[in-house]
Amino acid sequence: MQAATGAQPPRDSMLREWLLRAFALIAYGVMVWMVARAWWSDTSRLTLLMLLVSEGVTLAIVLIARRAVVRDMHPMAIAATLVAMTFFLGFRYSDTQRLIPEWLGVTLQGAGLAWQIAAKITLGRSFGLLPAARGLVTGGPYRLVRHPIYLGYLVGHVGFLLTNFSARNLLVLVLLYAAQTIRMLREEAVLGESVEYRDYSARVRWRLVPFVF
Repeated sequence: MQAATGAQPPRDSMLREWLLRAFALIAYGVMVWMVARAWWSDTSRLTLLMLLVSEGVTLAIVLIARRAVVRDMHPMAIAATLVAMTFFLGFRYSDTQRLIPEWLGVTLQGAGLAWQIAAKITLGRSFGLLPAARGLVTGGPYRLVRHPIYLGYLVGHVGFLLTNFSARNLLVLVLLYAAQTIRMLREEAVLGESVEYRDYSARVRWRLVPFVF
């Protein structure tokens, strides 16, 4: 998640910052335990292992992210972020259908992971969960879409879903990307207070998927 520079409002308290990071650690820790247990029961399901790696990268970057100058604490932003952090609790990891071969699902996940890592490297310590101002980044993948990390997540989740399909998993991802859309819009509301970000969004038209949204 990128953020923009502008006026320098008072920083959030250190206590709130570390409480948020502690919650992220707990949430992702639960995810790791659940997915690792499902993968260990059938180690041929590499899509589960890739899901672990992808979310593990997210957690590592969250824990070292730069403190926010201003953070969106609107209830809608908080609710959407909570959905994004806990969506995996709704997944069904067994008794699912393979609509595509496992290797193809892993390939899609790998492509999504590589893209999101490239975006996160470009973003550096400006990454965060809640919409916030941590510093403007416009290079690399951010030249193509305004939210390339979400695009990487989407490609990876499509690979996971097609290899581990169920109506329940589809519903979970529909809810997740409704929440992700809210996060993007709330984030841009925060960032739009910056002239630099408004100039950037005028240059880069697409939020998530080129020529679509």
